[in-house]
Amino acid sequence: MNKFSHYFVDDSTKEHKNFQFTFDYKNKHYIINSQDGVFSKKEVDAGSLFLVDCVIKENISGDGLDLGCGYGIITLLLASNLNVKMWACDINERAVNLTKLNLKCNKIDANVSVSNVADNIDKDNFDFVISNPPIRAGNTILFKFFQDSYKKLRLGGVFYAVLRKKQGADTYMKKISEIFGNCDIVDKHKGFVVVKSIK
Repeated sequence: MNKFSHYFVDDSTKEHKNFQFTFDYKNKHYIINSQDGVFSKKEVDAGSLFLVDCVIKENISGDGLDLGCGYGIITLLLASNLNVKMWACDINERAVNLTKLNLKCNKIDANVSVSNVADNIDKDNFDFVISNPPIRAGNTILFKFFQDSYKKLRLGGVFYAVLRKKQGADTYMKKISEIFGNCDIVDKHKGFVVVKSIK
């Protein structure tokens, strides 16, 4: 188990209970496979869904990177509702395998890999980077999410993230602004804040 494992359960020696649920979004039907030890294992996370809603309203296009993809819901919904080509990564190998399975089950193509934030992503110059970052992982990891997003974007590319007011959104917005030179609120809803920054 690696040094970042404190923010997810990833004991490969144990059997993990599998889950499957269905999800409807914008008149499309999705099959979602999940498992013990991944984030929001039995339903689509409200923060991720709010983030997707906001980004779809922005009508973005081009190449996108989903940092900390979990079982792939953000990648799945963006790839099937926008003119985008998606890359996705997560440090949790089981999450990556679930993302690949969910893309296959829903007939969506994307590039998926195991990576400590963006360390193993060879591609640069993304048009956008999107993330529902692991807030409970602590500032060191969160700040790496923001810094890696900046590095991976092309000039003029956009970073989107969903944060929670009660979990330090103001602090993280300040850090994002330090890195990008800007950080604007796209929308707020039930304690969630979606922010965007342009490189």
